[in-house]
Amino acid sequence: MNRLQLRSGLIAGSSLVWLLMLMPNALGATVSAGDADGTPHLLTELQFNSTTAAMQASLSTAEIGVPGWAIGAQNDGSVGVEATPGPTGITADALDGSYPAGDAGQATWADYSVANLQTEDIYIEFWAKMPAGKGGCKFLKFFGQSSNGHYANATFGTDYTGIQAGALLQISFGDGTTVINDTQNVIKLDGSSPNMIGRSYGTAVIQTPQMSGFSSTDWGTGWHHFLVHAKFNSGTTAGNETPNGEFFLEIDGKVYADATGLYNRNPADGPIDRIELLGWAQNNPQPFQVWYDDVRISTGGFMPQVLPNAPTDVDVN
Repeated sequence: MNRLQLRSGLIAGSSLVWLLMLMPNALGATVSAGDADGTPHLLTELQFNSTTAAMQASLSTAEIGVPGWAIGAQNDGSVGVEATPGPTGITADALDGSYPAGDAGQATWADYSVANLQTEDIYIEFWAKMPAGKGGCKFLKFFGQSSNGHYANATFGTDYTGIQAGALLQISFGDGTTVINDTQNVIKLDGSSPNMIGRSYGTAVIQTPQMSGFSSTDWGTGWHHFLVHAKFNSGTTAGNETPNGEFFLEIDGKVYADATGLYNRNPADGPIDRIELLGWAQNNPQPFQVWYDDVRISTGGFMPQVLPNAPTDVDVN
């Protein structure tokens, strides 16, 4: 598998790929969850290019100015558009979610609805940073439509369990054993415990080329570029469901997870309802912030147009 991504001057290829061989022919697999499933179609693009930052505790869709987005916060969390410093005193605006220390549970959110599309397949690209304190939140979550208690979710979250605050260590989902599918199963980015993917074990091909998570140290203070693909497996009954679910995670041109052949929803579950940035947080010993900018959500594949450089590199942008 080789991927050539031109983002902020990065050219990345997977010269050595470690496979968790969950299929007898895994070494011959050439399909990547990062590949396009059709013709890429841009659904929304969220950028913040105003000359004056809007410092607010909460923002409405009208204030963001982009249809389909819902922005908010509760339990002492806050979200707003804030100026982020760049080189030589230049600033740029970005979406900032702030979380206080504590274990009561705080929430901020920036949600984009795709419910009207009735799709089980979404691609998202964005820049993000966690510049000061490091903490755990949902970070990026795909919510399935909920009906009569049936739903399928997938979470690319930062750690709040105490293992390594703020690190991206795993992808959480449910294998469709029940009609409630959320965080019962995981793909660990370090390649360990492959049987934790549940009933996908033995059918899926899971590649974790870095054989590690994206650590708190990896975050540093700067911006990082993300490519994420989530696809729920197809089927409407137990008899016709197919293990063709996929998850893909690339950070700064490096592939951290490339998973195909997954069971990741129950056939009674609905399609994707919305994509959420920021999200729920708890058990964090220190306050922290998560920033996002240049967010693009699409169907069919990642958009071929190259995103601008990191948001603070405004001379290039």
